Amino acid sequence: VQRGVGPQKPYKGAPVFCITSDAGAAYSMFELDTANKYKLPVIAVVYNNNSWGMWPAAVRSARSMHMYLFQENLRYDKLAEGLGANGEYVRTPKQFRDALKRGYQLAKNENVSTLINCQAIKEFTSARDYPPGVSLNPEPGVGAVAHR
Repeated sequence: VQRGVGPQKPYKGAPVFCITSDAGAAYSMFELDTANKYKLPVIAVVYNNNSWGMWPAAVRSARSMHMYLFQENLRYDKLAEGLGANGEYVRTPKQFRDALKRGYQLAKNENVSTLINCQAIKEFTSARDYPPGVSLNPEPGVGAVAHR
């Protein structure tokens, strides 16, 4: 979410999009408070799959699997609303497109930020369950997810 606040200076108030994971949102949600305070038009998309990205590495270890999972279907959109932003919860591509349009209009016309919570399932990142999956590096950060 912080990548939506920082670029505001060079873009001179134009809506800025940022995409993050549920883990990334957990680390940076309060940037929406900053966006609200300064009327920054940020549209944050959260890919919420209820898990840390490296969960497939623990699939065969029932003793450690719980460390990689979050509470199911956390409502980051509700947290965003508590910070003064618009919150949208989506489960389908059509809902996502509609939420994106609403979020863009709010950002463009009213300088209101929006967080779109895209609910998914963790198995989408598993190459075994949904080929090709994603290739994940063990460290967190912007380069941690690499598509094949």
